[in-house]
Amino acid sequence: MTVTLLSFSDDILQARPTVLMTNETSTWSIPLPLRRDGLFWSGHCEGMEVRCLEQRQDSDRVRDTIEVLIPGDNATLVTSFRTTTGRLRTAFVRSPLVSILPPRQPHSLQAQHPGQILVLSLDAAYCEQQARSALGLQTLELAARYAVPDPFIREVGNALHGDRRSGRPPGSAYLQSLAGVIAIHLARHYTSVAPVPTVCGGLPLHKLNRVQAFVTEHLGEAIRVEQLAAEAHLSPYHFARMFKQATGQPPHLYVLMKRIERAKELLAESELPLIDVAARVGFRTQGHFTGVFHRYTGATPRIYRLNARAPRPS
Repeated sequence: MTVTLLSFSDDILQARPTVLMTNETSTWSIPLPLRRDGLFWSGHCEGMEVRCLEQRQDSDRVRDTIEVLIPGDNATLVTSFRTTTGRLRTAFVRSPLVSILPPRQPHSLQAQHPGQILVLSLDAAYCEQQARSALGLQTLELAARYAVPDPFIREVGNALHGDRRSGRPPGSAYLQSLAGVIAIHLARHYTSVAPVPTVCGGLPLHKLNRVQAFVTEHLGEAIRVEQLAAEAHLSPYHFARMFKQATGQPPHLYVLMKRIERAKELLAESELPLIDVAARVGFRTQGHFTGVFHRYTGATPRIYRLNARAPRPS
């Protein structure tokens, strides 16, 4: 494992050092912006490289590794990609969202707001080996998720960001254990044909499907936990606990993220006024909608619509 720590004083703030990391298959050149109060680190173990960057801006990126991007609290990433039908889409990635990028997936990335960005680069062959050993999968084909809530990945990111801030770079054994767990997590939840997660104590699949269908059908309305619990024939307390075990999210956050996802679709694909978009996804006022949308995407609805429709170089 290679771990590099840099500490800067005021008299060298004009320099821009570069950290070189080499393993058996690749060499990384990582420009590190300077801060008066921070440390930056990078490291790797078998199957995974970890980098903490201040900002990131790439165009026409194609990587051979699986990349997991975890923005810090103040960072916002803008990623552009084409769907399977060839349509250009833009996603804003901001905490608590993360990006899961399969190998050889063309896309571009730009940092809209500066901040720490954690990049986990996993070797595809290593992940496939872990998935085969733990889950019996013969091949591993991940589906790209450019802006997705993932509490587990966020917790990993928070722990590593905490290590960076305290100046305690993770050891090789710690990183190695994380690499295996992350690989299996990605295989369970992001494969094109993913096995159904089986969480002890979670909602049975038929009840979960019923609740999710109810949310989809009533996005334009106020949705209470009591209503969702009634769909599952459970008390609100037990429903909330079992729903989180099954999805990784509490009910209110799940509903909110569904509202945001639907709003993105309406902003990108329709000419509806913003006030009508807000109403269709369950917000009583345009102001409330704008504030919540900005919090979770890093852009106002108007800016998101403009970016989603802006022509980009082919």
